[in-house]
Amino acid sequence: MTDIADDSTASASGASGARPAGLAWLGLALIGLAWGLTQPLSRMAMSTGHHPMGVAFLNALICLLALSLLLLLRRRRLPISRRHLIFYLICGFLGTALPNALSFRAFVELPVGVLSIIIACVPMATLLLAWGAGVERPEARRLVGLGLGLAAIAAIALPETSLPDPTKAVFILLPAVVVLSYAAETVFIAARRPAGLDALTILTGLFLGAVMLLLPLTALLGAWVRPWPAGAAELSILGISLLHIFAYGGFVWLIGKAGPVFASQVGYIVTITGVLGGILVFGERHSAWIWAALVLMFAGLTLVRPRKRDQSA
Repeated sequence: MTDIADDSTASASGASGARPAGLAWLGLALIGLAWGLTQPLSRMAMSTGHHPMGVAFLNALICLLALSLLLLLRRRRLPISRRHLIFYLICGFLGTALPNALSFRAFVELPVGVLSIIIACVPMATLLLAWGAGVERPEARRLVGLGLGLAAIAAIALPETSLPDPTKAVFILLPAVVVLSYAAETVFIAARRPAGLDALTILTGLFLGAVMLLLPLTALLGAWVRPWPAGAAELSILGISLLHIFAYGGFVWLIGKAGPVFASQVGYIVTITGVLGGILVFGERHSAWIWAALVLMFAGLTLVRPRKRDQSA
């Protein structure tokens, strides 16, 4: 859920001015479905009692191995200077180690649909941090969007009848921290990205940093997840990893094909897929408060989303 596609800005400048082709719309749908499906799969990965730390480590390790192989096939290397390693570790902590461990824990306690709605507000949190860092200037339209996003969270957290089990409301703090972590990673990459690193290299380094951080914690807790024999939970972890790689790579491609404003619409499909996945796979039934939160979140995202003229693309 991180924006690492700055290297596509040049190509996006030409794409965003034209009407997106059918291939771009197909890509948008497939990328959104892939990202959205990781959410019910995450619930499934936790269904047999695996420790969230162990699941997060195995997920990061699979992604690292797959991306390293891709770098090797493309005859590229991963820079390993001290500066690069610090960058990878911070990105790995903010973009994978912390949010994944918390997310997997949250999927044990909260409905998939609820988590999908909360995590959808990553662009809002990113904008808020960007304002604080002076990267963006506040404007009325986007302030209203942030307000609607906060109202969506309030509709989930405050009414006693919003969640199936009101005692689980405290666990909303977990995806809230996840949102802030993803947002902080995006702002950090924009501010501290070393020269010469493209999206593939950053992703590989990010998962390297995550593996380095999660390995000792997983060992300390004895939270290893054995990938074999592979049952539904273990196959779900593999599926999450492969879908993440496809979605990240596809998102970078989509920005180059149709521009960042068009690509940002993937968030709607991700959220809808997560909500429907929870209903179809786990039989979730949501209160009127949750459906109201979904409407408020979509309205907020529409207002927060930058206009084409706001983009260099």
